[in-house]
Amino acid sequence: MDPATFLLAVGLFTFLGLLAGVGTGLAPGLHVNNVAILLLASRAAFEAGVLLAFPSAGPEDVIAILSSFVMGTVIGHSFLDFVPSVYLGVPEETTALSVLPGHRLLLAGEGHVACRLAARGAIAGVALAVVLLLPLRLFLGSPIEAYERAKGGIAFVLIGIAALLVLSEKGRREKHEGSVRFGVAPRARQWGIALLVFLGSGVLGVALLDTSLLSAWNWFPFGPLSTDLGTRILFPLFTGLFGFSTLVLSTRSRSVIPHQDLSADATVQGRRLARGILSGSLAGALVSWLPALSSGAATALAQLLSRGRGDEASPESLREFMVALGAVSTATSVFTVSVLFIIDRARSGAAVAIRELNAAPLAPWEPATQVPLLLATLLLSAALAAIAAYPLTIGFSRLAARRIHRVRYDLLARTILGVLAVLILVLAGAAGLMIAVIAGVLGLVPPLAGVKRVHLMGCLIVPVVLLYLGVT
Repeated sequence: MDPATFLLAVGLFTFLGLLAGVGTGLAPGLHVNNVAILLLASRAAFEAGVLLAFPSAGPEDVIAILSSFVMGTVIGHSFLDFVPSVYLGVPEETTALSVLPGHRLLLAGEGHVACRLAARGAIAGVALAVVLLLPLRLFLGSPIEAYERAKGGIAFVLIGIAALLVLSEKGRREKHEGSVRFGVAPRARQWGIALLVFLGSGVLGVALLDTSLLSAWNWFPFGPLSTDLGTRILFPLFTGLFGFSTLVLSTRSRSVIPHQDLSADATVQGRRLARGILSGSLAGALVSWLPALSSGAATALAQLLSRGRGDEASPESLREFMVALGAVSTATSVFTVSVLFIIDRARSGAAVAIRELNAAPLAPWEPATQVPLLLATLLLSAALAAIAAYPLTIGFSRLAARRIHRVRYDLLARTILGVLAVLILVLAGAAGLMIAVIAGVLGLVPPLAGVKRVHLMGCLIVPVVLLYLGVT
C-alpha cells in the first residue's frame, strides 16, 4: 500500500471513528468501550470494509487503519462528552452549591463558555501529550525503568492515591431543613462517606472480578454474543455506577435553566490557562501507566496540582478547572494508548482493542529515538481527530445552549435508561442487568452525599491491590 493511499485510509477511518465517538460522547451512559467491543465482535466485517475501500491494503495496513478508527473514537468521545456533562443532570437550586463546575457555569448562564473552555483544554491536552510522550518513555522505559522498579510497590502506590483522593474531600455546604441558611458538613464526615463509597465499590468489584457470586447464572435473550470480561462484567458495572445513577437523578430533576449567553467571553488568564493545561496533562501521564485508575482519578489529581479546583467561588477558578478537565480527558486517552508500546500494558478499553487487533505482539518503543510505525499512526490519528472534534464540540454546545429550555430531562433520561437496559440485557444477559442495577444504587451515593464519584473506582482499585499483594 503506497504511503499516500495509507494516509488517506487512516484519515478516513479516523473520521469514521470520530463520528462513533460523537455518538458515544453525546449519549450519557455509552462509552468508547462499547464501540471497542462491537469492533472486536464484528472484526471480520470491519476488515472487509477496509479491503472493500482499499483493496491494496495488506494485513499490517488493515490493523493500523482499524486502530486509527479506535483512536478517532477515543478522541471524539473525549471532546463531545463535555456537552451532556455540562447540559444534562443539572441539580436543583438547593444542591447547587455542591455541584460540578460545569453545572455552576450553566446555572450562571455560561454553559457554552464551560464547553468552549473544556474543548480548548482538550485540544491543548492532545498537543502537550505528544510533547510529553518522549519524557514519559524515558521515565517508564530505559534508561530510568521506573515501571520495572515500581512494579513491586504498585499496590501501595494505588493505596496512597486512593487515600489522597479521600482526603481531598472538603466540607460540604448544605441547606438546613426549615432554614434559609447554609451550613458546612464536617470534613471528617465527608472523608468517612468517601471511604465507605470506596470500600463498598471495592467489595462489589471483588465479588464480580474474583468470584462468580453475581454471574454464576445468566440468561441471554438472543444467546451469548460475547464471552469477554469487558462485555459481561465491566460494561454493566461501569454503566450502573456512572450511567444509571446519573440518569436516575436526571429523571427527578426540576431545575430551571437560565438563558445561556452565547456571546459571553470565554477568556482565561494566560497563567491560569497554562496551569490548567499542564496540570491536566501531567495528571493524565501519572495515571496512564497505573492499573485501575481512570481519567476521573486524573481529574481529581489535577485539582490538587492546580489552584483551579472547581470548589471555589472565583469565576476564574471555575474556568481554569474546565480547561484542566479538558486536558485530562484527551491527554489520558493519548497516554493510555501510548504506554501499550512502552510497558506492554493495556490501561484502557481502547488500548485493549488495539492490542487485540494485532495478531503478533506489538513492536516495543525501543530505542527511544525510533517510534513504532503503529504508534506514529495513532498519534497522527489523534491529532486529526482533535482538530475535527474541536469545532464539532463548539457546534453541539451552541445547539444545546439554544435548545436547553425545550429539553424534558425526565423523558430524555428515561429513554436513555431504557436503551441502556436493553443493550446490557442483550450483551451481558440478565446477570449483567442485575449487576448494573446494584451498581446504579451504589452510584447514587456520591452525588447525594456530596463526594466525588471517583471513589467508585474502588471497584477496580481494591481487586487490583489484593492481586498485587497476593491475597487473591
